[in-house]
Amino acid sequence: MTKLPDSLKRRDILYGQNTPAEVLREYGDLYLHEGKPNDAVEFFGQASYKEGLQRTRRMAMEEGDLFLFSRATEFLQEEVPAGDWRKLGRKALEKGKYLFALKCFEKIGDREGIHETREKLGEQIQDEETS
Repeated sequence: MTKLPDSLKRRDILYGQNTPAEVLREYGDLYLHEGKPNDAVEFFGQASYKEGLQRTRRMAMEEGDLFLFSRATEFLQEEVPAGDWRKLGRKALEKGKYLFALKCFEKIGDREGIHETREKLGEQIQDEETS
């Protein structure tokens, strides 16, 4: 297996009734290797592949990607401590992903983080209006 399947084949592999977990894991690794973590997380989730889901969640944390982090967490069925939401929010803020940051801070009621993010969003809107 060296190339990604087309969308129909992807759907059949991902949601087919008889796709072995090992095949799903392999495709998840392939998608991850090809820089498609949102696809990878779906394959890992279908395979109930905890290690792949945790790896994807760590990657999401490093990138400040709330969507990917949430999806991996949903498959893992784990509670996320407030400190992890705060860390994800800080990373999203650092990467300029202000809406992701805002959602993280709102989730844990971090008023300081919410305020800081809203300020950044306001600055971004002003910059866009003046350019």
